[in-house]
Amino acid sequence: MNRPGKLLAILNGSMSVWASLVFLVFLRLDVVSWIMVNTCSPAQFATVLGLASERRVLLGATVPWLLFFGFGGLFVFSWSRYMIVAQTSHIIMTVTAVFILASAAKDRRVGALLTGILIGVLALIPFRLLQDQFLSLHPELLRLLGME
Repeated sequence: MNRPGKLLAILNGSMSVWASLVFLVFLRLDVVSWIMVNTCSPAQFATVLGLASERRVLLGATVPWLLFFGFGGLFVFSWSRYMIVAQTSHIIMTVTAVFILASAAKDRRVGALLTGILIGVLALIPFRLLQDQFLSLHPELLRLLGME
């Protein structure tokens, strides 16, 4: 793994561990609720695995998740003091997605990347439907995020 890849693995890993501690330990959410309100952390864990193993399909599969929850999170959540750590994580996720795309293009490994992106999208769509349904049944979780 090259230096930028190592740095992004460390940053994503650090942010996902911290967010997991916040939701699972401090806020005492169960695992399912944690995944539904903090999808960034599992996506970042998968990204760290992909960066460490250098598996292009796995990295490609994380791109839709990194962009949807990372880049999208920049516009959904506030930039208050309360959310600045989450927004920093969203920036790291966005930079990581760009890094994965640029690395695949540079190395001419676009086939594996596109296969991974397709897999990622096919997993993201049903997850989002399930997530929306779950959160509509548990509005108290949205209040935790300031998203009523």
